[in-house]
Amino acid sequence: MTEQIILKDYENGAGSIDINRKKSLMRSNELDEIALEDMRQKSKVRTGFSEFSKKLYAATKNKILKQLNASEEDWINPKWQLKNRICDVDEISKYAELTDEEYKNIKNVSAKYRFAITPYYFSLIDFDNPLCPIKLQSIPNINEFEEFGQLDPMKEEQSNPSGKITRRYPNKLIINVTNACPMYCRHCQRRRLIGNVDEHTSKKDIDESIDFIKNNPTIREVLVTGGDALLLPNNKLEYIFNELSNIDHVEVIRIGTRTLATLPFRIDDELASLLRKYKVQVSTQFNHACEITPEAVNAIDILVDHGVLVRNQMVLLHNINDDKHCIQKTNEELQKYRVIPYYIFHPKDIKGTKHFQVDISKGLEIMKHLEGRTSGMCKPTYVYNSPLGLGKVPLVPIENIEYDENGYKFTTWENKEIKKC
Repeated sequence: MTEQIILKDYENGAGSIDINRKKSLMRSNELDEIALEDMRQKSKVRTGFSEFSKKLYAATKNKILKQLNASEEDWINPKWQLKNRICDVDEISKYAELTDEEYKNIKNVSAKYRFAITPYYFSLIDFDNPLCPIKLQSIPNINEFEEFGQLDPMKEEQSNPSGKITRRYPNKLIINVTNACPMYCRHCQRRRLIGNVDEHTSKKDIDESIDFIKNNPTIREVLVTGGDALLLPNNKLEYIFNELSNIDHVEVIRIGTRTLATLPFRIDDELASLLRKYKVQVSTQFNHACEITPEAVNAIDILVDHGVLVRNQMVLLHNINDDKHCIQKTNEELQKYRVIPYYIFHPKDIKGTKHFQVDISKGLEIMKHLEGRTSGMCKPTYVYNSPLGLGKVPLVPIENIEYDENGYKFTTWENKEIKKC
């Protein structure tokens, strides 16, 4: 606004101005208008640091502590959080008012698809908002009964050459070390493995997986995941990391976890030192800015301050984050707190997840919006995971570039066309 006034004064004869500076100020004013509109829209996105989120969290947390006769020390204990996960509709009813229909629906769905929510993550739910992103990701929904998709569209069961491996690419693979998670996401790609009990992969299957990697020098990168790999105790994690680190051709070890969002108290100096010792990189999943809370950021700080690389892989989900300003705000929050936005996954065709599906055109619209409006460090790659385990396909707005015998035509983030012969 100040620059606009200065420019107007110069135009009224208050002084002279270099033509380049005049054009620069005009352009700066144009950019301000775009930025201010983005700021207005992003301000509508709830974050975990908003006063509303903090008050909501404190109120539900206090209810739970009182109900369970627990202390603040208990609350930050990850074992206490796991022991006291909310796993049935009657427990939900202790802390939130449910209609008869809601009660019935949750009870019926959870009989088929198990759920579990840490007290921490449950305390982030705004039950007064039917489209609360935390609620939609964690509470069973009657739409899960819709006939749609497959339990294993990626055909992971047919990509398992040994032990608990999933292999889809020439030089990297996955070891699935557990089916357990702090909170079972309703959009989970491996909901078929949740079962009725939490089970870690046996040492026999772990060793068989490691032997396969030892005998295949083409493998340079290993992702240790599940379930949530950080639900394994540190000694079991160290065994796996140590074995993999002793394989000469394994250059990169990554671990997949959502504990930063669902159980941030799992992250402490001991764990961070362990990850640092074996140079393990962390892949996590924040899907909405309201998951990025002070507790989550404390967990991030512990990892990053120990030199652990943390990258985020969000899933594009209908009514949760399929909005360009929500995606922009979430990734900017991640960058602010030193997490690298890595992927936006188009939702897979998992059975029971039709209500989360988004048209690819919506994802492309979001990616187009991010161009120019945010830092490249805040712009993840939008990918479609091909069925049958055929790998990721990067998705980009196709109108950005055209080519014919006369050369190239590019479209900028403001939809301005430029040509290159």
